[in-house]
Amino acid sequence: MHRVPAAAHPRLRANRARYDQALEVVLRRHAQGDAEGVLRAATVAANVAWRAPSELLNDPDLERLVISSVRAPGDSTTVDGGRSTGRVLHVLSEAYLLGGHTRLAWRWIGRDSRHSDVALTNQHSPLPEPLRAAVTAADGSVFDLRADHADLLERAEALRRLMDRADVVVYHVHPYDAVALAAANLPGRRPPIVFDNHADHTFWLGLGCADVVSDNRLRAQQLSRELRGVRSDRLAVLPLPLAEVAGSWTAEAARARLRLGPDDVVGLSVASAFKMSPVWGRGFDSLIARALTDFPRLKVILAGVGAEGPWAPLAQRFRGRLLPLGVVGDPELLYAAADIYLNSYPLPAGTSVLEAAATGLPVLSLLDLGEKDGHATVLQSGAPGLDGVRHAEATEDDYLRHLRKLVRDGRLRAERGAAARESVLAAHTGDGWSRRLEALYEAARRVDAADLDDYPDLPQDRSYAAMVLSFAASLDATIDLVTAAAPLGPQAGDLAHDLFAASNRDEGPSVSVRIRSGWEHQPEGARRLLALARAHPRLAVSLPFAAGDDAEASRTVALLTSLLALDGTTTSDCGDISLDADAPAVTGPAVPGEIALGSEALDELEALLISPLWQPFVADAEASTVAV
Repeated sequence: MHRVPAAAHPRLRANRARYDQALEVVLRRHAQGDAEGVLRAATVAANVAWRAPSELLNDPDLERLVISSVRAPGDSTTVDGGRSTGRVLHVLSEAYLLGGHTRLAWRWIGRDSRHSDVALTNQHSPLPEPLRAAVTAADGSVFDLRADHADLLERAEALRRLMDRADVVVYHVHPYDAVALAAANLPGRRPPIVFDNHADHTFWLGLGCADVVSDNRLRAQQLSRELRGVRSDRLAVLPLPLAEVAGSWTAEAARARLRLGPDDVVGLSVASAFKMSPVWGRGFDSLIARALTDFPRLKVILAGVGAEGPWAPLAQRFRGRLLPLGVVGDPELLYAAADIYLNSYPLPAGTSVLEAAATGLPVLSLLDLGEKDGHATVLQSGAPGLDGVRHAEATEDDYLRHLRKLVRDGRLRAERGAAARESVLAAHTGDGWSRRLEALYEAARRVDAADLDDYPDLPQDRSYAAMVLSFAASLDATIDLVTAAAPLGPQAGDLAHDLFAASNRDEGPSVSVRIRSGWEHQPEGARRLLALARAHPRLAVSLPFAAGDDAEASRTVALLTSLLALDGTTTSDCGDISLDADAPAVTGPAVPGEIALGSEALDELEALLISPLWQPFVADAEASTVAV
């Protein structure tokens, strides 16, 4: 039986409190009529909700703030489903070479007969070459909106202009993408939007722009319907588009390369390490240990984990029979060498299990989250291509009995592998996948524009949230708001001051700063610092001893006294100033690093101190009602 760690529920509460702090920053910017500030703050809030799970899977209130900041009351957005330009626009926040959603996008583009363009709302890294190649082959272009527009509002407007060239828009966006949400809700007519629900288990922005939510597994629709509130005519399933493994290795050559014997029965698992870790009390290591103990002919290859953590002693215990290879860029050789694909546990693989089945490997999975676990069953749900294939067992004993049959019976392995291959290829490749794509586009053309009025207060499932938290984020700490602003990069700007204040105002009465050595040579900067300390009782300043001073800080005290006298103050009324040879230990809020007394650094410090978010935001009753 899976058990959620005891620390999960207190951490859920802490995560929700952090999200509420971020939402407060959005509310204040909204009250100021600052559309750019709303988009930036909403990006941070959504990133917190994603990176630090609570019970929230969506927040219509946050989305209303975004939409009302870019659309005046009375304006509307409508869907034009009758366009026939022959173009599709795919929108990503950021594309990665190893990102599953990026691979999905370039395979989708490659399978679609239409021309395809790609817009990137927040690209920070080089564009993956397979994505560029897919777009080029589809007679399309890639538009890097971050490179062309610093402000998020400008990116939203530019994205909307690109949308107007397409028949259909597909969002493969990150859960924090306020630009995509804003672009979809600028007033006027736009093409229908398919929202690719690649982060189906977690929080995302997008109810207000998802004309159709496209899940890639059936079980995810239960979450979309029951916890997100998406109505049935806005739900669709499109299996992951799968690239058939090229098959350049024969089984004999692959096994020779890996020094496997002809009588070895080789099990293979390809997955990220966290999918094999004991997130709910049990991990893949205990299951594999039992399998290797019970079946002497079995050898197990693991791609994605190295001989570390729980795998190190097992690799020693089963020397030569357990092969943890670490991250493997291309597992084609491993698929060719294997006899059985052992799906990772407790979290099953996504793409690799389908790739393995497509090569003709029989698949074996332990899926022991059942109806008693409620919505958490989505965390072990598989792809449509495996739904009709006998591959899953619900208990460890049944799993081992199933594995015993596969290890002993080569003919059974061949039969099961052939059935898995046929089923996966029918759903995830070729005409079968293409027909589902056309049905998805047609569904998007028929519905009206996404409307947040369809989403009243959404139900929450605390037990499900605790299960997600156990593997998706830290149980020991909650992300701070400044760190959560990372997607903004330099565009965080003055928002960083409000984020720091909102997340630290209840952490202690003071904000500590340590001044860099040499301040005694910057009298004007020192006087300004002292004035800030007098004006802001919250500020606690640690000054290092002046160079060459004695242990009693005699010279430093004299310098400080003379500087204070210039402004008519003394050491008794100068604020919270301490003289410390070494930086003191700080337990409450602190500005990181050491501050030099230049004008820019002092401007930043003053802006931090005067942030209105040091006090709770109380919305005006009339202004607090947001209409979209």
